[in-house]
Amino acid sequence: MRWTGQIRQDIKTLKGLEKNRRLEFVWDYYKLPLIVLLSVAALAVLTVALNAGRGNAAVYAVLVNADDSGDSAVLTGLLEQTGEDMQGKTVDVSAGYTLRYDSYTSADGETVQVLAALFGIGDLDLFAADEAVFASYASQEAFVDLSLFIEQEDLAGHALYTYEGQGGRKVVAGIWLKPGSPLHQAGYYTGDVIIGVAANAQNLDPAVAWMKELVKQN
Repeated sequence: MRWTGQIRQDIKTLKGLEKNRRLEFVWDYYKLPLIVLLSVAALAVLTVALNAGRGNAAVYAVLVNADDSGDSAVLTGLLEQTGEDMQGKTVDVSAGYTLRYDSYTSADGETVQVLAALFGIGDLDLFAADEAVFASYASQEAFVDLSLFIEQEDLAGHALYTYEGQGGRKVVAGIWLKPGSPLHQAGYYTGDVIIGVAANAQNLDPAVAWMKELVKQN
């Protein structure tokens, strides 16, 4: 094949170069594949790191600008009420991320990078945040359209976060939660927040089931 012949020729050329020129040659001609390879390796390492210690989670929930001392058992209990087989499983909650666009710091930058990875590889199922943060990801179509999964009559009693999708269709990206909701009862929030299901959710079915139960009870 053509590319194997090119590699043989490059190896021959590489052997004829002085040692201090070899690295420069490799970088000049193989820069793109090396960057791709390193990116894949970095993503794999990040995935392992993010999953370390999670245990056997039925649903992954990421709550931004929340109180990380909240009680995740409340969220697990809600999923149990859906009839989901929860033996040995929990709703895994990550509530330590902060993101403030009006007072951006290096910590916020780190959160943006982590969230980009989580959304990209589908390593989160439920996502809750204040309007500014939720809207920034909704604008990237990061959430499923809940109107495709939850009956209209059930959604009708709730304040919905919507935007206009392709063809002018209204997309229900999230549901507004106010004090008294399970997330508030669990101690994660005191003010209004929005929650949605990630478009690339690994555990889409139980995440949607959780949202349906939330709509019924809240």
